[in-house]
Amino acid sequence: YGRHVQWDSTIWSLYLKETEKEDKDLADSLQVRVDDLLIFAGLFAGILTAFLIESRKDLQVDPLQEILQALQKPLAVTTSAPFQVSTSSLVVNCLWFTSLGLTLFSALCAVLAREWLAGYIHRNGGSSSSDACERLLRLKRAYQWRLVSVVSGIPLLIQLALFLFSAGLVLFVWNNSIALGIIMLFLTIFGFMLYILGTVLPLFSSACPFRTTMSRNYATFWRTAFTSLRASSLYVMQSLRK
Repeated sequence: YGRHVQWDSTIWSLYLKETEKEDKDLADSLQVRVDDLLIFAGLFAGILTAFLIESRKDLQVDPLQEILQALQKPLAVTTSAPFQVSTSSLVVNCLWFTSLGLTLFSALCAVLAREWLAGYIHRNGGSSSSDACERLLRLKRAYQWRLVSVVSGIPLLIQLALFLFSAGLVLFVWNNSIALGIIMLFLTIFGFMLYILGTVLPLFSSACPFRTTMSRNYATFWRTAFTSLRASSLYVMQSLRK
């Protein structure tokens, strides 16, 4: 037994070899999500920027319009009213700029997540007991700091940005055509309901196939909150009995 627990025993190299595949599979599964998020964030930011270029014109005076008004009444002495931004234009731009900010922030988080995963895998290897202890400590720290939950929760930012963009798009289209606005509103509500059902249903049925990463995160959150609430209730009841 003694020779098997020495610092340079072959058991440590075998342990590290087996756990290296486990760590690599974990990092690869998270890496795929991060890469997909970066691609979607880049495409979505480009589309959103095109809409913002058009919508931000409503936040400032159009100089061509002022010139046309001056040419139409060259001899009349007129006092033009101060320019005022409409409430709908202000709300649309606030929603879309917030959506763009969340998209860029999610892309930044995805880049940081790539570095975290690269650092987690880079330190694999070795053949001594100290290397095995380091790997085990790194794994425990990853679970304690909820690395998987943090990386898996990054898509929530881009999802929130997408819903904000949809809300702004409904209002933007509504100002131009009520009929198109109603259609966009229906599609937005329908998509939101699908998202809610696909996220909430797995919480009530473990056999539900419509399970996403956010479903698991929500399930973990509610399980932790319920456990904490139950422990607090038991503590209060015991205190009252005393």
